[in-house]
Amino acid sequence: MWKALKRVLGRPPGTGAEEADVLSLRRQIQELRLEAAERQRRLAVLETDLQRAQAGQKSSAEQAVQARIEQLLAACAPAVSQLVTQAHLVEVGGVSVPALDVLRVARRLVRALEDHGLEIDRQPGAAVAFDPACHEPISHDTAIRPGEPALVRFVGVRYQGKVLRKAGVAPA
Repeated sequence: MWKALKRVLGRPPGTGAEEADVLSLRRQIQELRLEAAERQRRLAVLETDLQRAQAGQKSSAEQAVQARIEQLLAACAPAVSQLVTQAHLVEVGGVSVPALDVLRVARRLVRALEDHGLEIDRQPGAAVAFDPACHEPISHDTAIRPGEPALVRFVGVRYQGKVLRKAGVAPA
């Protein structure tokens, strides 16, 4: 059998050339193992860096949201304080607070919200063409078709173009 292999391979087993080939292959395998280990190490470092960056972005976003909310609440705080005080005077103190005073404070609160992006859609009494995306009938018994004239009874509210509350309308 060795003779057959010798003829096929052209050299006898255990020669220096074969051992050199085996050593060369072993060296290449070891180099590939080291290269793979280095790539794994770099991948682990990159994954850690990515996780750290994502956590930093999340923290930054949360801080920005918190700052924005704080600005909104700071703008609304004086009006809220006055409304709570007025409610206390009426409910506990038995003091009569003029409705006009309450409305003034409520308007200041609405203005503060508008300064932060809230949009009031139409005013009560405004004539509109009914649009089911922006309007809803104030009575479920009333059917208004798109495009039909209607009157706004309750204003709609939007924020950044998104309808938060549809305007309540009645047939014109």
